[in-house]
Amino acid sequence: MISGYAFHSQGTEAIAVFRNMLESRAIPNTVTFLSVLTACSHGGLIVEAQKVFNEMIRGHHLYPSIEHYGCIVDLLGRVGRIEEAVEFVNKMPVTPDAVIWRSLLSASLVHGNLDVAEMAGQKAIELQPDDDGVYALLHNVYWAAGRSGDALKVRKMASQKVCKKPACTWVEINGIAHEFLAEDAASIRHWPVDIQSLVMQDTWQLNVEFSLL
Repeated sequence: MISGYAFHSQGTEAIAVFRNMLESRAIPNTVTFLSVLTACSHGGLIVEAQKVFNEMIRGHHLYPSIEHYGCIVDLLGRVGRIEEAVEFVNKMPVTPDAVIWRSLLSASLVHGNLDVAEMAGQKAIELQPDDDGVYALLHNVYWAAGRSGDALKVRKMASQKVCKKPACTWVEINGIAHEFLAEDAASIRHWPVDIQSLVMQDTWQLNVEFSLL
């Protein structure tokens, strides 16, 4: 139930279920606390999140994982407390991963903190140089700040380091599945049948099943 409330950004309801759980003497684990912190993050409940986080460590003697710390960073970023989020990241006993830096980058873009966005973007790229989403966020940061030159540099950097997988589809012909990539005209020449001629025949029925990635 807590996870469901978290998914729908109903932090207050998630906290209520969590408190009822404790009153019934059920023992929460790290997964429970992660769900509660996620609900707090999505609901912007910073005071409640701080209480739950401290309760996890001091009351239940559980060690937070990178995901728990990430919830706090995400929450601080959502409510615009960017500098506090940076301070929290710097004091974490675990090494921040690309997800945390990307969360900080995204929040900095929303709240217009260019310095933190630039720092977080560089950190995220160092850890995941093939993540095209980070380049897109950093590009938007520079573009919004009027630094079009830096935005173009980021776009060029992305084109050099990010290898996008082309979209593909499968088509079944006479019981055999054939894969085709986006803008791949060469594969058509290898079809075992002439589709156009078959379509023109009144007696032939086209039965196609496909899925897009």
